[in-house]
Amino acid sequence: MKNIKNYMIILAGTALLMQSCKSTIDISPIENNTSKQFYSNEIEIKQAAIGIYARLGRNGTNTDFATDYFWLASENRSDLLYIAGETSAQNDQLELRKYLTTSTSGTVSVIFSRLYQVIKEANNLLYYTKEGEYLRYRAEAKFLRAYAYSELVRSFGPVALVTAPIENSDAVALPRAPAVDIYAQIISDLQYAAANLQKTYTGTDAGRVGSLAANALLGQVYMTMAGYPLNDATANAKAEAVFAGIITDVSARFGPVYAQLFTLANENKYDLFSIQFASGGLGTGSSLAGYITSSASSGTPFPEWMYNSYTLQGQDMRVDSILVKEMKKNKDLRFSASIDTGYYNALSTVTNRLFIARNIVTKFLEKDNTNTRIKSWNDQPRNFPIIRDADVYLLYAEALIQDGKAGTARQYVNAIRTRGGLPVLTADPTLADIKRERKYEFIGEGRRFFDLVRWGETEAVSTLAASTTYYHSKLNGQLPTKRDLLLPIPQNELKTRSNWAQNFGY
Repeated sequence: MKNIKNYMIILAGTALLMQSCKSTIDISPIENNTSKQFYSNEIEIKQAAIGIYARLGRNGTNTDFATDYFWLASENRSDLLYIAGETSAQNDQLELRKYLTTSTSGTVSVIFSRLYQVIKEANNLLYYTKEGEYLRYRAEAKFLRAYAYSELVRSFGPVALVTAPIENSDAVALPRAPAVDIYAQIISDLQYAAANLQKTYTGTDAGRVGSLAANALLGQVYMTMAGYPLNDATANAKAEAVFAGIITDVSARFGPVYAQLFTLANENKYDLFSIQFASGGLGTGSSLAGYITSSASSGTPFPEWMYNSYTLQGQDMRVDSILVKEMKKNKDLRFSASIDTGYYNALSTVTNRLFIARNIVTKFLEKDNTNTRIKSWNDQPRNFPIIRDADVYLLYAEALIQDGKAGTARQYVNAIRTRGGLPVLTADPTLADIKRERKYEFIGEGRRFFDLVRWGETEAVSTLAASTTYYHSKLNGQLPTKRDLLLPIPQNELKTRSNWAQNFGY
């Protein structure tokens, strides 16, 4: 099916040409701007809009945004994973996991600049099109700008707020805007997107955001504002109202079988907003599965699952053993759909076939050793969901509980539990129920770290510290503190700005 993935494959080459057009307006740290002459007709504006989505993909690099942000800088720092043993590669991953990250981290710098690249290109599209024209493309640009700012503010705290093309000299003079101002812009952008998009898109437009995604992200933003560090007392009720307005439509997209949520056959069917990937060696594949665990630099570590000479890039990351035992004991169906307990190191059963026991996240690994379209470790075809049905169900239930409406929340928690093969709750759900379901539901999807942070500084630091004692004592790591609840501002950003202070503790 021809859809956004096909456009992104074309744009993988087109983007390089667009970046070569030098202009005087820009936003640091991105150096090259897109020429205003590009936005001369609807075809080019559509290409520009889809090009913004593409910045969350590989973007001409070895890794994509989901790998760098949701895996390395989020899941990797949570209590769900641990490093069984260090390898000599991927030092950024080690430093993030052991809470030794500094402002010179290459991964942190890439995340920061990638998000601003999304903002820059969204600003360009909005600047070079008129209000009242190209409403859908403008709405998509505003959604993606809002998304980028939502990740920046929750991971880095206050940052520069830019909503139009700007010259470099002016950009570097911008202060770190207050978080409340950034959130106000995010909310405005998402409300615009929700008002000017269809609920969802299918066919050739599958994978592009609709109003359901805009409202779902708006509800998530309100829930983030309601928690630490902003603790906005008005935000929870606002989240509840937004979710109430879309819950019926989201329910119509609720996937009945958990394992089927992450298959190629069902991509863009149940989720609301995903990063799109496609195999074929064209630079549009996902790199996330390459960080499941470590392996030798050559050879195929998963011969029964992977075609050709697939290799791995990460440390020996494994799923917390207590979580594994809990899910097995409960016969939770989400376990087998998300985690494998090991793999055979050879296809032949005659000689030298060993089972390598490792609890590893394989949710985004396409297990098909006959798939010749997968050309390398970073050419996996599975999309990465940023917002899906369970996000809305569980965040809505959480908002309802916080507002004293736990009875209404029960049906949404039970829908998640039933899909996971668990018995329904016979009493009204509590926040503890929400926290448990989110922990199991989103394994490998990068939600856990941000959940812990918004649930409060004390809970976040104590939970993370309890899972980090091993690194502290055996692997020369350090116990997490308040400082680790944000990432550092990249050093290359501070070098160009005299009016920015580094985040606390770095």
